[in-house]
Amino acid sequence: MEERILKLLAIHNIEPNDVGLFKMAFTHKSMNGHLKSEHRDYERLEFLGDSVVNLVTAELCYVCHPNMSSGDLSKLRAQFICTAAEANYARELKLDSCLLVGPSLGEEGKKADNILEDVFESFLGALYLDQGQAFALNFVRKLLTERIKAAEIRVELNPKSTLQEAVQSDNRGDLTYVVLKESGTPNDKTFTVGVFLDGHELGEGIGKSKKAAETAAASDALSKLAI
Repeated sequence: MEERILKLLAIHNIEPNDVGLFKMAFTHKSMNGHLKSEHRDYERLEFLGDSVVNLVTAELCYVCHPNMSSGDLSKLRAQFICTAAEANYARELKLDSCLLVGPSLGEEGKKADNILEDVFESFLGALYLDQGQAFALNFVRKLLTERIKAAEIRVELNPKSTLQEAVQSDNRGDLTYVVLKESGTPNDKTFTVGVFLDGHELGEGIGKSKKAAETAAASDALSKLAI
């Protein structure tokens, strides 16, 4: 495993001070059960790397799009730090080639977007500790600057998913949708739904079904989002 990691780091012009950090960054928690070990996986590094990518992405969105509102900046940032995007960064950087998983996860599990998202963040955490803050931040800038410069806010077909991604990007917790009002006859009802985060209402929506009202509430929240 160490040889594979060293080859990968060499490709990215990284000379490690502590290769053990990178070994940990590529070790899934399923290995703890296999090896009967504890805290030898990437979860703590992932926690650190998440902050690294969030900071740089927010900085680049702000700098590259000076006329964009805070709500739109949040939407744009969410496009670059969602699960699918970070999994693709991991593949592009060939991080999946060094991933170590236990038998309970298997080889197919190594291809999952949520696993690769975690590995991308844990790799950045290891990079931050091993190479220093400036190196880690610049590594992410090189990866994302041109993409963010050229980016536009996508027209979203699923506002609820987009809102959840934006909330998760700040580790703010889970959204809840609450029916605030029902009106009309049993065969022709209209629902008013609010979407809440930690008890704070982000938006409201009206629809002829609860699902439609929830979608409208998510769209309303996105339109004025500034998280």
